[in-house]
Amino acid sequence: MPLKLLKLVFKIGGLFAMSPARIEKNGLVFPSKAYSLLWIILLSAGISVTAVYRTTSYKTLSTIGLMLQASTDVILFILNISTILVTVTKKYEWNKFIDVLKILRNGSEDMNVFWFTPFLATNVVFVIIMIYETYLVIQIIGPDFFNLYAIEYFQLYAQFIVYSMIYSCLNMILDSIQNISKAINSLKPNRLNSFLLKQIKSDFRALSQCVEIFNNIFGWLILLLIGFTFFELLRSVQVMIMGTRNTTVATVIIRSMFIIWLMVGTFNSVFICDSVEQKVMNMQMVAYNTVANCAEGRETEEMKNLIYAIDHNFPHFTAAGFFKLNRKTILGFFHALLTFLIVAIQFENFKM
Repeated sequence: MPLKLLKLVFKIGGLFAMSPARIEKNGLVFPSKAYSLLWIILLSAGISVTAVYRTTSYKTLSTIGLMLQASTDVILFILNISTILVTVTKKYEWNKFIDVLKILRNGSEDMNVFWFTPFLATNVVFVIIMIYETYLVIQIIGPDFFNLYAIEYFQLYAQFIVYSMIYSCLNMILDSIQNISKAINSLKPNRLNSFLLKQIKSDFRALSQCVEIFNNIFGWLILLLIGFTFFELLRSVQVMIMGTRNTTVATVIIRSMFIIWLMVGTFNSVFICDSVEQKVMNMQMVAYNTVANCAEGRETEEMKNLIYAIDHNFPHFTAAGFFKLNRKTILGFFHALLTFLIVAIQFENFKM
């Protein structure tokens, strides 16, 4: 994954104070605090005005529907504000993160001329979903749609910027761990290269630091993304099951498209985190097998030191320290979703 992709995301995100503005030789350039504050004020004002317009529609919702709608609105707002605040307050962490990645990449750059394809393709998908949703909702509620949902389009695109940053950073970490894994796989018992072992250990410790910084920067944002996806998915499924007077095949299709969009954006990052964890486990197995087939000597001791570094220094990806990010996260997500959905349906039926 080229660093150029992250630079492209920064150029877009920096316009909204949602990310560093650009990467230069002497470090990252960040939006000014005044510019970030301006976006916080504009965003807060826009959401406040929208909340006033939505008051009438909120009154028509059931208790469960109102709770879910309020949860998604609040979490999305907190996510947007948190993204700006992370950009302002994590300047040192961002610079350190990029510096470590540059060291691990050792100046190499992906020569793929279509490096921008993931960002371009997801932008196109986002625009298509939003245009289709706008067309459908305007037919139902008319021009009031813009008063009710215009600010939400900006909020969702800001969320997309976060998805893109996380995707780019995680893929660069995955590329680095794959390079280290190749180096370990190239080791031969009784023919260990002392210099190579030291280089692998140094790279692994740098990668460990990189993951720690990633957790520091994105931990809370990932937690909020998972929370928003959870409540939005629950709200959409609840509406489709219980039904409303505006529920049609077209609205079900657009809700399904939006749910898939959120799930891919959120769980793709979780799968990459799990892939990194699996790579580390494979590295451990290779390292243990190499030591088992080696005669005792100085290189063997250095190999044991490498194993110790792998066993004790590599941190797991976490969502703000609350839980680890791996495939079990997704299973837990759907277990909680099913439980909440059963309770919500029973509550609605009880009221009826």
